[in-house]
Amino acid sequence: MDAEVESMLDRADELLKDLEGEYKKSFQAKNVTERAKNLTHEVLEKLRHTLDHTMRIAWGKYIAPNLPEKDREYVLVYFPIAGDLHSFRSTLGRANKGSVDKVHKELYSFLLKKQPFSSGQNQWLDLLAKIVPLGKHVKLIPQKRTEKIGRITVSRSGGEVSWSPSHVKFGKGVSVMGAPIDPTTQRVIPTTGVTEQVEIWVSFVLDDYGVNALIFCKEACQKTRRLIEEMVSILKL
Repeated sequence: MDAEVESMLDRADELLKDLEGEYKKSFQAKNVTERAKNLTHEVLEKLRHTLDHTMRIAWGKYIAPNLPEKDREYVLVYFPIAGDLHSFRSTLGRANKGSVDKVHKELYSFLLKKQPFSSGQNQWLDLLAKIVPLGKHVKLIPQKRTEKIGRITVSRSGGEVSWSPSHVKFGKGVSVMGAPIDPTTQRVIPTTGVTEQVEIWVSFVLDDYGVNALIFCKEACQKTRRLIEEMVSILKL
């Protein structure tokens, strides 16, 4: 594998580790930090750039030599990710790769096989292509789990009170909705008619797509590496 490609993949893995640590901090603070958003984007952006860089290597080896020198200038070469065959061929054409099916059938077949419309297993590429352009504006929302034992929201017929244990601490003699608070545990002492709930953040979800952000980033790192290793092996890059 090309040393620069290997380095780019390794850097994506490093960013992923940073992202895991930042997510943990965000869960504890119950706050989606800007760093968490930026790292999510950086991981996926690095993967997208690595795919594009590998595509440029293939283009330079198999397509560019068959083009007039003037047609090689100012060409933007990207790893094609398309929603249908027409868009796929159009994307190849924009990078002067339109005749790749005639010039290098193995390259064309490989790229076609990896398209989201070719297999459901490739849908992660479609998501990657959609999220990367969002940049630092990627939206993360917390996925929550609510348990009947714990604290945060105390309700009783006629109303409820909510608070964050990381910001609010109760001392002796405090009651909420008629239920006394145990200052040692910061939990409501069981009281007839009072319901106590706790809200726990368990993951971040990529808004508009409904997927677990950390799991997607992990899988994208693994799948990008496998895809590139396969591409390098098949095409002898």
